[in-house]
Amino acid sequence: MGTSRWRAGFVATAMAAGSLVAGCRAIAPLNPSTRFGDRPAAEQELVLADACTLLPGGTPMGRPDGVRSHTVPSGRYQPQLEDEDGIYFASPAGITVTEPAPRGTRTLPGGVYVTHQHARAWEYLGDGARMSSRQPLPEHCVFRVETEQR
Repeated sequence: MGTSRWRAGFVATAMAAGSLVAGCRAIAPLNPSTRFGDRPAAEQELVLADACTLLPGGTPMGRPDGVRSHTVPSGRYQPQLEDEDGIYFASPAGITVTEPAPRGTRTLPGGVYVTHQHARAWEYLGDGARMSSRQPLPEHCVFRVETEQR
């Protein structure tokens, strides 16, 4: 009985998390006419001076089965995708994801999503074909959006 309740709770939590990622957002390639702040989004880039590490979800169920982390690398992120609320800036080198064995450490496509009001930012995993997760970017992850240097 306890196990089936746990499974039901886990499934409900997983479905809720999936709906947050997918939501009602229609993610599309960046439209050349999209503006971000007072300038065209295509002319801007997100600059992350220092790499930033997130610990998404912590250790599951309190088991010490290994570290889970995502490292968002420093660099200049180009705007590539958008939805009605913001812009997806793609990482120049992907996101380094570390998970317990057997997965280990690997680099996945992703970047930083910023709302149009610059009020909130998230690290995301995925690309135009599929978004798999989005985690709030911690305050210690300092970035700026500026006009692209050509």
